[in-house]
Amino acid sequence: MMENAKPSQKPRSPAGDKAYHHGDLRQALLDAALGLVATEGVRGFTLREAARAAGVSHNAPYRHFASRADILAALALEGQATLLQCLKDGMGQTANRKLRLEKLSIAYLEFATTHTAFFRVMFSPDVAAVQTPELQAAQKKTFACFVTEVEAAESDGTIRTGKVARFSLAGWSAMHGAAMLLIDRVLDRSPHPPGSQSPRDLARMVMGVLLEGMLARP
Repeated sequence: MMENAKPSQKPRSPAGDKAYHHGDLRQALLDAALGLVATEGVRGFTLREAARAAGVSHNAPYRHFASRADILAALALEGQATLLQCLKDGMGQTANRKLRLEKLSIAYLEFATTHTAFFRVMFSPDVAAVQTPELQAAQKKTFACFVTEVEAAESDGTIRTGKVARFSLAGWSAMHGAAMLLIDRVLDRSPHPPGSQSPRDLARMVMGVLLEGMLARP
């Protein structure tokens, strides 16, 4: 005697119905990837793991990202936009040129310590190898924020003239180095640690030393 036929069921993805019902699949994948970077490092995840963390099927990421490198480039682009806004917000409407440079530096270090996963992605070798025109433009726009402030400080006589490019690169290099020391906790092991390791205090100290060499002489 034949068994009663069971109603047919559609195959389900491993992740269940959620695999097809994200309001914004792309952003869900980016958020999941950023979370994995925070816990596993830039090289510590795959597209499949990002899909699992986002609660979607392992094929879902390919609707938006052709490879792991593509999702990292998209994260770096989002990070650059966030950093630029943080720099602008940090300076606000401050008019004093020395103080603006100081606030710019503080904002850079605070971004690195509060958005560390973004920061690591933005400056990782993996992203450097997959530069897109959009990402290159965003990187230039962020660095231009430093250059604009140095140019303005030169124009009003706050710093010495003729060295905008050098001062801009030196300032960014110093701030980036200080940021890496903070997020990698290198200062914890330093034989001569600074009195304070807060981003604000370290930025003021580093920028203060730089400004001593940059200020216009009477």
